[in-house]
Amino acid sequence: MHILVMTRIMPGHSLGGMQKQTMDLCSGFVQSGHDVTVITTARNDGVEFETIDGVNICYLSGSKPGYYSRKWNSLCRKKIIKLHQESPIDIIHSQSMGAISVLKWAKKNSIPIVSTWHGTSLTEISTFFSSASYHPRYWHWLLIMPITLLKRYITMDLAVRKASKKITLVSPTLEKNIKFLAKDKVVTIPNGIEIPALNNKSNQKPIHCIAIGRIEKEKGIHYAIKSIANLPEELRNDVVLNVVGQGGYLSTLQRLARDLKIEDFIKFHGRADDETLTEIYHNSRIHLMPTTRQEGLPLTILEGMAYGLATIASDIGGIPGVITNDIDGILTEPGNQNQLDQMLSKLLSNSDMIESIGKAARNTAESRYSKQRMVDETLEVLLNAIK
Repeated sequence: MHILVMTRIMPGHSLGGMQKQTMDLCSGFVQSGHDVTVITTARNDGVEFETIDGVNICYLSGSKPGYYSRKWNSLCRKKIIKLHQESPIDIIHSQSMGAISVLKWAKKNSIPIVSTWHGTSLTEISTFFSSASYHPRYWHWLLIMPITLLKRYITMDLAVRKASKKITLVSPTLEKNIKFLAKDKVVTIPNGIEIPALNNKSNQKPIHCIAIGRIEKEKGIHYAIKSIANLPEELRNDVVLNVVGQGGYLSTLQRLARDLKIEDFIKFHGRADDETLTEIYHNSRIHLMPTTRQEGLPLTILEGMAYGLATIASDIGGIPGVITNDIDGILTEPGNQNQLDQMLSKLLSNSDMIESIGKAARNTAESRYSKQRMVDETLEVLLNAIK
């Protein structure tokens, strides 16, 4: 079948969990014998088309990179008509609100839509409040942004949800936010990853940690950096924190490391290629994810577990659905710097604890979160929607 995937963002735009999950699904569909075309927003570098792992990706020139807009809507409608004439589309797989511009066209042409949700505009509101600045000149955002997100929820989230024949969620914790207009449609399919070969973790010093993701304030990497600074000197001297990712908050984090005088213990890698990232994971023993964002199911959590890392993560969103506290990871209260400091010191002081949590994490990833399971279960939903 010809699967059309619609999303605002892909790995060609930036590093992130939703982008990687989308690409993993698409390449998995191709490996299973299906034709896959992706429509997404423009890229800053001007690339309009590329094929990766058999997946044809169309970047709509003229749209705003990473955002749904009126221009995106009009360009999508023109593009999808042309695609359908060249190779009839059997089903549309919408990443969240991706298919918002073609709902009427899909209905007119009897093409089913299946949407996958990593979060909703309602969860974005709670994330905004947890990360917004409360300096007086920002107070107007505390009114404008919630109203904007609520409007988006009503006009876009609900519209795509209503038009979807089936809805897949990356975490069961999203179910309470997606019940309305979704009766008997919802299927939870946890994210999956390629399970890597595992090298033996070295007990040598320094102990490498990793914090990875889009470099935005709500990802909480500043808490990880402060935890390194707050370590007792004898522990801090034997630690390196590898910060991987790019984003608008990066310069703030670099300045924070300088102000805390811990530049020697923090390495900023930017956006790492696959080979470099694999090396960082293999060399690391601890994964820090002190996010304040209402995450669905962060792929970085699964990746860290698959590499046998002991993860300290926030008890928020879909994360506690993956990690069993003190068994295959450690959960901390979002935004609680003191608790994060204590847990990191506890791990660094106990090499056996790092090893036992890492082994349990690897077992969890292998048994429950493989990429092939995710692809197979999603394909089953798509095929049933067509039938």
